[in-house]
Amino acid sequence: MKRVVPILVLGVVCLSGCSLSKHLSRSSARVEEMYANTLEWKKLPLRTITWEQALSLARKNSLELRDAEDEIENAKRQALSIYTDLVPGVSYYGYMTRSIAQLSNAVDADDLSSSVNVTFSIPALTQVPYRVYSSKARLFAAIKAKEGRYRELVSKLYLTVRGREIDMTRAALEKSDPSQDRDILPQKEQEQKLKDEKYWQEVAKLIGVRDVRWQIIPSSMPHVRWEDYEPRLKHLGSLVVCNFAMRLEQARMAQYGVALNYLPTINTSLYSPSLFSSTGGTYSGTFLDKDDTRLNLSISYSLDSKLSTWNTYQQNKARYEREKIKVADELRSHRNRIHQLRQSMREYVTWHSFMSKQVAFLKSADKLCAEDFIERAGKLHSMQMELLNQEEKAIESEAALVLEYGMPNEPDSPPCAPATDRR
Repeated sequence: MKRVVPILVLGVVCLSGCSLSKHLSRSSARVEEMYANTLEWKKLPLRTITWEQALSLARKNSLELRDAEDEIENAKRQALSIYTDLVPGVSYYGYMTRSIAQLSNAVDADDLSSSVNVTFSIPALTQVPYRVYSSKARLFAAIKAKEGRYRELVSKLYLTVRGREIDMTRAALEKSDPSQDRDILPQKEQEQKLKDEKYWQEVAKLIGVRDVRWQIIPSSMPHVRWEDYEPRLKHLGSLVVCNFAMRLEQARMAQYGVALNYLPTINTSLYSPSLFSSTGGTYSGTFLDKDDTRLNLSISYSLDSKLSTWNTYQQNKARYEREKIKVADELRSHRNRIHQLRQSMREYVTWHSFMSKQVAFLKSADKLCAEDFIERAGKLHSMQMELLNQEEKAIESEAALVLEYGMPNEPDSPPCAPATDRR
């Protein structure tokens, strides 16, 4: 009993270390410390970077891309598990037993027993090809999902930076307007500060680094030109094609997986006694030999007399047919959106070209009297503001093109081609 009491005391001490309130207090203190060290946006250092530097930071630090990378690694581990399941398993088992009256005595070999076992099995041989194919499809889908998230991140970042560029140009144009009411300047400045904080917050979220006010140089970013995307609009983007194709394939594989239940189940396993065993000090040694080691092979087949497998197969078959109809409907809607995008693109390019020529003409026209000059300046300012307003609307279409086909300097890969890691 003298040795039992310290063990009980040690157990109580360990349990006291698992106090919920104690750990919550530590976490709460950590949260308070983090909050105290969190600075407002205006107090963070300002850092200017190029577009490529911003994308490089985003690839390394974006939480969405890191989540997508975790999904890829998980798919790789699941694919590897098909083969690691073939590796024999080794287990160790040990225990001690003695009477209560002898607890105060020293432990000897008679009180201890242990064994080492090995197990090996290949379950359901008929399912192995299906598992291999499914694992490849899962890994491919995870890689394409990461590419899609990266494309979405680039599209959002493009929209944010281009919107910021237009907003700053508009603010400078408003300040240069002689007819501007000076009394509303403080209000304009306050609105601009709110826009600045929103911009910094959005860029920091997309890049994944939140302790700096990022300023991306607009001139370093390749601007979307409609003529660069005109040939691409005749076809779907590769990621869009892969998305629809994977949906159809997943629905087809669900139907195929049920059909495999009609095949007999074949299992094989290797059985042997313990590799090593020690029992109460009376025996210690190995037991493995060729006479006791057996290879088991079992074949089983269940007749679908209740038609449960057949019903599930028919349900998945009907779901596959419905999925094909859904994909066809969505493709038609997608085609209509692309057509509308192409039409608005052409109209905007024509209008922008005309307005730009008008602005250039007004700037180069001869100056007349003061009244004509003021009238021309007001008209010029109004036209420049309208150009900015329409350009601000156009960048949403530009971002849609980036989401569909990528940046202008990024060639669109063939549909469902093996993806390369962007890291």
